[in-house]
Amino acid sequence: MAVGLAVLGVVFIVIAALYAFGVLQILVSDPNSPHHYTHMILFIVLAVASFVAANFARPKTV
Repeated sequence: MAVGLAVLGVVFIVIAALYAFGVLQILVSDPNSPHHYTHMILFIVLAVASFVAANFARPKTV
């Protein structure tokens, strides 16, 4: 479970970078706009949340 959440966090970072560079234009109201920083911020927040969840889901060592 922790590995899956970490992979999901990496995917969110890649999607955030694609939105920041204007490569990805999915779910935007103006497809002619070059950069979507609000979407980038959203995916960065989702990535951080995924990494935090992965930290809580990992096996604990004693």
